[in-house]
Amino acid sequence: MSRRHLNEILPFFSVLILVSTLFGLVLLKMEVRRMGYSILKASHEYSKLKDTQRMMDMEYARLTRPDHIRKYAVAHFTLNDARSGQIIQLAGQKLAMPQ
Repeated sequence: MSRRHLNEILPFFSVLILVSTLFGLVLLKMEVRRMGYSILKASHEYSKLKDTQRMMDMEYARLTRPDHIRKYAVAHFTLNDARSGQIIQLAGQKLAMPQ
């Protein structure tokens, strides 16, 4: 290649480098924006799951309250309150003694 031919090609390469650099910058900015949206979507999903977990924890606490368990046992298992003399106490060598 002659010097003259090289001087004719150099402006084309400089424009090509400039355009490819700008194109690369645009692609990087688009990728940053896309990642931002992905993070935003994941944080919304995380907060929804956290709220669901809180609701389930409250429901579990409500269901395992002693009065709720007692009502369920009375309604479904025909459990009655203990009367005097029905309670057996174990003491010492596991002896059963009426009260």
